Amino acid sequence: MFKILFIRELQNYLYSLRFQISFVIVTLVFIFGTIFYIVSTGDKQDNYNKFVQEQEKQLEERIGNAGKVAVSRTNYILSPKSYAVIDDCKENILPNSLSYSAYNVWSFNVKTASSNPYLKKAQGLNWAFIISTIISFITLLFAFDAISGEKEDHTLSLVFSNKVSRASFILSKFLSILTVMFCTILVGVIVSLLIISFSSKITINSYFLGNTLGFLSVCLLFISVMAIIGLLASTLSKQSNISLLICLTIWIFFAVVLPNASVFIATKFFAIPTAKEVNDIIKAEQDDIYKNAPEGSWSSYGGQPFYPAHELRANNQSNLFNAEKKHKDAYYNQMFRQFENTRIVAIFSPIMQFDCINEGALGGGYLRFRKNWNDLHIFQESFLKWFKDLDARDEKSPHWYNPYEIISTTQQAVSLDQIPHYTEKAATLAERIAYSQNYLIAMIALFGIVFAFCFVRFLRYDVR
Repeated sequence: MFKILFIRELQNYLYSLRFQISFVIVTLVFIFGTIFYIVSTGDKQDNYNKFVQEQEKQLEERIGNAGKVAVSRTNYILSPKSYAVIDDCKENILPNSLSYSAYNVWSFNVKTASSNPYLKKAQGLNWAFIISTIISFITLLFAFDAISGEKEDHTLSLVFSNKVSRASFILSKFLSILTVMFCTILVGVIVSLLIISFSSKITINSYFLGNTLGFLSVCLLFISVMAIIGLLASTLSKQSNISLLICLTIWIFFAVVLPNASVFIATKFFAIPTAKEVNDIIKAEQDDIYKNAPEGSWSSYGGQPFYPAHELRANNQSNLFNAEKKHKDAYYNQMFRQFENTRIVAIFSPIMQFDCINEGALGGGYLRFRKNWNDLHIFQESFLKWFKDLDARDEKSPHWYNPYEIISTTQQAVSLDQIPHYTEKAATLAERIAYSQNYLIAMIALFGIVFAFCFVRFLRYDVR
């Protein structure tokens, strides 16, 4: 009986105008989104290559003086990733430029090739956006009248006049919606892959296909949650228009209210100092250092490396540096904690859960940024050790380390291949699982709770 019910429901959805229109819309969005991605990724890669060439040129200009290599700030830009067509993980608004020297990891910012930053959108037209925004909404539209609609048409009582269990009926409804929506997604992804395969700018390799399969697995769970939420809304009313209103309210709450509420929660419950306040504190401490510096300690005479005032000057500069570093590092960590605390809200929204799980699965977004930030600190320490070892071997250097200037350390030339270079390391499987596991557990738990509540509600539903 279950098989018959499932085939009946599946045929009803496949032959409906609702499905035909949805299928065309979703497929077209996948096509246009993929074309836009191919065009934009070529521009991004070109801009990134130009930036890398500029950085190499600047480094070549410094190799005549090892001290200049050590104190000069280098900007490292995160490269464009092929997974952006699956999900850009909001990397277009997350920091992607990291500034460092041998002495410190200085700052991070968002570097964009756009001439007008106000034209920058929060999310691209990628697969994840299509699923989380369009497919989630369509899934609710398929499910909202699955029960209440049949009651209005007086077909529900006719179905149960036969030997049909309520469990079989609700399960057939759920699986038919899930099958229809997943097949729609699958067709869109396949069409997108076919378009990408004709592009010379993107290579579809085993890693890309692995990410695609992982993404489809997450999609299956996500639309399962949205389908069961729609079925629950259908059992909460005997009128389909009321069920539709409930579904729309739920979707707006998940897609609009909760994401924006996270910003409010961050500013009200996890408040941190402003950048101006932090800079004012740093300036006050640095002013004290200037006032309390020994007389003549700021003197500089480049012609004599062992000039005694250079040691005092290096100490002063180190004190200024430490005052800035102490407060800036604390401020950055506060920013990270504030952002991470706002992710608590994501536990309650399947749409936000979906986004966070994808970040972990792809190793992108905030996970990628924080890993590079942490790895760069480790690299910076090894970079400084390299420079100090080089300086220690130079008998012409007084070995007075100055994080801002080159007057009291080695100034010998170095070759390009001697200089340490920072290279991004992809997040490991363990790191990706650790990042996304809580959101995955939350999504599975949400599905189980809603499914149980929907089933209990339908057992008491008046089918007459």
